[in-house]
Amino acid sequence: MATLRITQRRSVIGTRQAHRATLRTLGLKKIGQSVDREDSDPIRGMLRSVAHLISFEEVVEVPPAKKPVAKSARKTPEAAEKPTAKASATKTGKPAAKAASGIKKRTTKAKSSATKKTAAKAAARKPAKKPAVKAASSRGSRAKKAE
Repeated sequence: MATLRITQRRSVIGTRQAHRATLRTLGLKKIGQSVDREDSDPIRGMLRSVAHLISFEEVVEVPPAKKPVAKSARKTPEAAEKPTAKASATKTGKPAAKAASGIKKRTTKAKSSATKKTAAKAAARKPAKKPAVKAASSRGSRAKKAE
């Protein structure tokens, strides 16, 4: 089967609700967005109903070219027989890098205490909020002026 590349060309603003639903079903959300769908009768029917909003083309599928293998990447019979550091490390149950260097992973307990310390420092930096004081009513002064 052929593949169709469908691209939304116009906005869905002001279009019918059924047309918006068709574009969503096709997988289109934005102007300029493209999707690839298998060519079938239901897809062709959807394309026909929203032809004024989209453009589409058939995509010819080209089989991917095989990459040539570099000579250094090829395995020799001698290399296959020699055990590697990774293989020896997996026998001991530790990853190769950690087995060789002896580095320990930081535990979650240490992480949580570090987080607590930074939270305490942040709280210490912020000044305590003072209670809000309401302004004195100015009615009394107005009343005096009126007298």
